[in-house]
Order: sequence, then C-alpha cells, then structure tokens
Amino acid sequence: MPTESLISIIDDDEDFRDAMAGLLKSAEFTVEAFPSALAFLSSPNVCNTSCLIVDLHYPRMTGIELHRRLVESGYAIPTILISADLDDSVRARALADGIICCLTKPCDEDALFRWVSLALERGQAR
Repeated sequence: MPTESLISIIDDDEDFRDAMAGLLKSAEFTVEAFPSALAFLSSPNVCNTSCLIVDLHYPRMTGIELHRRLVESGYAIPTILISADLDDSVRARALADGIICCLTKPCDEDALFRWVSLALERGQAR
C-alpha cells in the first residue's frame, strides 16, 4: 500500500532507524526519521504524520509518553511501538493509551507492513 502519507520513525539507534526507513522507502512509502522524540516534536511535519513508529526508550521522554503528549495536543497519530524489551505490563500500558500495536525488535517485515497499512488507514480516517 504505497502512499504519499508520511510515516515518521523515531529511534535513537541510528542503524535501526536507517534500516527501518530504508525498508519502508523500498516499499515506496514516504518516510522521515528522527533520533529522538524531541527532534520529532521540533519538526514542522508533526501535523503531517499519518503513522508514527516509535521506540520505547529515549532520554527525557519514552515512546509512550510521546504518544500521550501528541494525543493531549490534538494529534491522534496512529502509533506503532517497537522495542527490544517489551514485557506484558508495557504492552498493556501502551495499548491502553491508544498505541495500535507493539512489536518486538527485530520485527517481522510482513507484520510491520500490515500494521503500517492499518495505521495509515486509521490516519486517513481522522
């Protein structure tokens, strides 16, 4: 489902961030990548993001905290949480806060594409 909708990736691991961006771009998605939640929040494209892929851990703000902050600011961006250390309590908290999916690194490409497509559908509906 290639689209002009913007997918924003936030991950402090440059190698993972670049690999994820490359994978999505190879499927003809429009992608922007950021090293931190604060870098994303400083971007002029926050309001243009249709799908957000975030890591759990960042200095000063977690991926879940970023999602909450965006929702409180009126940006209900469909969000996918990806992390190497997701336990059941983190998953439950993330899903309760409205994150649409939690994937464990390294994630299955097919699952990622399914969730990105769903997120973009939800993003277009908002």
